[in-house]
This record gives sequence, C-alpha cells and structure tokens, in this order.
Amino acid sequence: MSKIIIALQLIFVLSVFSFVIFFAPSLEYPNNGEILNRQDVEFKFRNANVILVDETPDFSSPKKINLDELNISKVFFEPGKYYWKAVGLIESEVREFVVSSNVGLELDEENKTIKNVGDSKINVTKETSKGIEGLVILDVEVEYPIEAENGTKYRGEQNG
Repeated sequence: MSKIIIALQLIFVLSVFSFVIFFAPSLEYPNNGEILNRQDVEFKFRNANVILVDETPDFSSPKKINLDELNISKVFFEPGKYYWKAVGLIESEVREFVVSSNVGLELDEENKTIKNVGDSKINVTKETSKGIEGLVILDVEVEYPIEAENGTKYRGEQNG
C-alpha cells in the first residue's frame, strides 16, 4: 500500500511540474525593470492569450490587451512606469517597465520659431537679461513663434 501512495505522490509531483513547464505563461520582453526609449512596446510572451498592463502593481484598473485579436504587434504607451503580466490557464509573475520620454526643443532662428521635437509635452521658458519667465506649453511637433533677441535662451522641460 505504501508503494502505491509513493507512486501516486510522484505522479502528482511530476504532473504539477509538467504543467508549470508546459502551460504556465512565460514573459520574455520587456524585461523586469527595463527602461524603454520608445513609446511603442512589443510584448513577447508564451503560453498566454492576453496581457494585463496597469500603472499600479495591484492591477486595480488594468488594460486588457489581446494582441492576436487586435492584430497588432506593438502597443503605444505614454511615458511612465507600467506593470504587466500574461494570462493563460494561469497568470504569470508581474514585471515592470518604464517608458522614458525624450525632450527636444528645436530653435529655427531664420523662421523665428521653436518646435517641440521630442515625444511628450514640454514647458518652455525664456531666459533674458531680465530673468526667467514662463513662455508656453508645447505639444509634440508644435511650432511657436518667438522673438529672436541676442542673449535670449529658450529651455524645454517635460510637462508634468
């Protein structure tokens, strides 16, 4: 009788081990803690149907993404920190990634404009001999007319 119990326990352990290896979701990309310099993220995972993405680690308001159903390979994200997991027969572990922002301000002295060439809104300040003053909030790819004065500097910082 004890040999039967040991055999059944061994079968059970091997079954659980096989299930975990062959059916548990596996996350491949993005890696945990990875900082991405692009806003379009291509998720790579196995043994899952959908992924859940949220801005909080408790997944209180997750975005459910089925890449096959949507017929896409990349998902666009605003700059920020995100948590993700895959869902198949069971859920995978949770990973986090950060989408960094690129701030860029281009000065066109000939046309007397500044342009946001980054990928997020920026606060633009103007620095003259009189001091620093707020100028404008520029959305991505937006130009703004300026007065090109000697000694004037324009600075762009990420908005919010």
